[in-house]
Amino acid sequence: MGIMEMLKDSVTISSLKEKMYKQNISSLNDFFEQYYGKDVEKARKRFCRSLAAYSLLCYFLQIKDRHNGNIMLHKSGHIVHIDFGFFLSNAPGGGLEKVPFKLLKEYVDVLGGYRSKFFQEFRRLFYKYSGREESLC
Repeated sequence: MGIMEMLKDSVTISSLKEKMYKQNISSLNDFFEQYYGKDVEKARKRFCRSLAAYSLLCYFLQIKDRHNGNIMLHKSGHIVHIDFGFFLSNAPGGGLEKVPFKLLKEYVDVLGGYRSKFFQEFRRLFYKYSGREESLC
């Protein structure tokens, strides 16, 4: 049993990367700059906030099976995780993943790098809602 909901105006990161490759767009960050144009800062802000929420959800529920086919990008810039078939102690192949959430370098690049205002906002939101002290990182 499960719940199914149609996500309009969204594409999996995997599918997006295939399209980017065909259009000679070299990175997710380049895609953001080309697709969102003058609204790229708004899209990065949405990406930042939804990435923090997604990361926390993966951290708290120990969501597994996180790959680009299970992560979608909405046209607004929000990132959305789909397929919650594996969480807590249940994982593909029976093993536990070693990290509580995945923060890919390409996502950090979309935020503007490790020293950017959006990465700092990601950290602030993550630690604020995780209940952990930011100094632990």
